[in-house]
Amino acid sequence: MTSYEAVLNRINEVPMGKIGNDRDITWLTDAKVIGIARNSRGHLELFLAGEELRPRTGTVKAAMHYHSWHRDSLPPLKANRICLPAMGHFDQVGAFIATELLREKADSNLEHSFDITEPLIELAIKRMEISENAILGLVGELLLLDTLCRRATDAQVGSIVQAWDGWRRSARDFTWEGTGVEIKTTTRTTSSHAIHGVHQIEPTPASDDATGEDRLLLVSIGLCQADFNAPALSIPSLVESILDRLNITGASGLVDEFLTRVSVYGAESGIGYEHAKMVNEAPFTTKFNVTFIRGYDMADPAVEVLRRDDVVPLQHVDAQSVTFRVELPATISLNNPIVGTRRVVEAILSPGS
Repeated sequence: MTSYEAVLNRINEVPMGKIGNDRDITWLTDAKVIGIARNSRGHLELFLAGEELRPRTGTVKAAMHYHSWHRDSLPPLKANRICLPAMGHFDQVGAFIATELLREKADSNLEHSFDITEPLIELAIKRMEISENAILGLVGELLLLDTLCRRATDAQVGSIVQAWDGWRRSARDFTWEGTGVEIKTTTRTTSSHAIHGVHQIEPTPASDDATGEDRLLLVSIGLCQADFNAPALSIPSLVESILDRLNITGASGLVDEFLTRVSVYGAESGIGYEHAKMVNEAPFTTKFNVTFIRGYDMADPAVEVLRRDDVVPLQHVDAQSVTFRVELPATISLNNPIVGTRRVVEAILSPGS
């Protein structure tokens, strides 16, 4: 029986594919049923050699692909490939899945082993997807915060970092002088975002306890994953940039508090980035390029989304519990959205300009 530790050690030694679809598959047993490989970006893949498997769950079905793979001087390899989420390597999860398949005797009956193991595979993939979303969210929020710090005056930097509230469960990710900012990050090519409660897309009204928001910008950030060795954004590089700005502007007293807040972000999803310890660890070293940044004025009546007034009359519905997806077009009106990092940041810092 191949142990989890043995499989993890084998995974740690698997080389990356050189280009495109090239793979060097490492088989975990002599039966050559369960194999592991990395593509040219370093993402882990599991190969289940044999006839096409039929997943019962949508999650596993979306992650699994059946192919016939060309091999030099050998017959083509027919295999089911499980592509793990593209955020870092997730070696431990890959080792867990492979070990469970082998424990259920995949070498002798892959279909039976897969049927038994599929619920565990589904849970593992869903967990990775939650962590992936948390990492994307942190990159987006740090990207905007870093740009705000670099465009602001020295005297504003400390206050800007303290105004970031997206690290915890809060009504708003960032608020600056009456402007609320809700930050949404995606790897899709469009501004498609999940909304959790109508408060995320409407300005906070004034109350006895708070002045409320004059306007709300939904900042939509599109990211794509960059090649591993390419110069690009990452969580460690963004954190370092913000730390440098805090130190240079005389706000070094906020460094520890900022690092603590970063470490809290996504902790409930299992990530929790601790800069001093994890600066070289996957999946935090994953690199990204920005594909677009758009700032949507959500008070614009041309933005056709679900509003509080649509939900409040329904007495038996909690407006804050309503979850839906918005599909915001690249152009709504002449000045909406604001397009580009510099223009979005200027609109936040100087709303009247």
